[in-house]
Amino acid sequence: MLAGLATTTFLTSPVSASMIYAGPSPAMATDQSLSLNFSYGSGTAALSFIIDGYKSLDGKNAYEDDFSLKLNNQQVFLGTFNLGGGSNSGSQANVYSNPFGASFSNLTNNGTGIGWNGGKELINFVGLPLKGGLNTLTFAYTSLSGPGYAGFQGLGDEGWGIEKVSVGGSPVAATPLPPAWTMLLIGLGGFGFLAHRWQRKESCVGNRLV
Repeated sequence: MLAGLATTTFLTSPVSASMIYAGPSPAMATDQSLSLNFSYGSGTAALSFIIDGYKSLDGKNAYEDDFSLKLNNQQVFLGTFNLGGGSNSGSQANVYSNPFGASFSNLTNNGTGIGWNGGKELINFVGLPLKGGLNTLTFAYTSLSGPGYAGFQGLGDEGWGIEKVSVGGSPVAATPLPPAWTMLLIGLGGFGFLAHRWQRKESCVGNRLV
């Protein structure tokens, strides 16, 4: 019975985060994307990863490079970070779309100027809606073009990558699996059997005394 209860407690504990991609990925130009497929149970889960910037990956300026993340083809984040290329906004990040409230922090303390030394940005989601089975994360960068923007520069000027992609933190439903129920019923049945034998033994002893 105790074993059954221990199993039940274990099964209802939160699922720990798991690394689905350690990386780091190779440096990619800002006209490339990277997709990761992983399996998960349905529900919400935390997601974290690091963006690696190379050389002069830009924030919000005339050379702006925008980062996009899609989950199962739905955009869950769009923004720009100064990862070596500077930003004229006076901010480390400009976020255009963030429906699930991701937090972010600049791990390399880049300023607003051009450093040509890359940088790292940590992104954290508390809960993203995952579907049961196969899920796909698509990471992408785009250099803005058109009036007022320089457009694509290539790896000679800037690049990007990802690393330490971790998914997890979704609670498991508080329902024991069949083995746990089996052990629990065996334990209860054992107690019932012992109680029945004890009662029968007392009855027999009383009969002998009469």
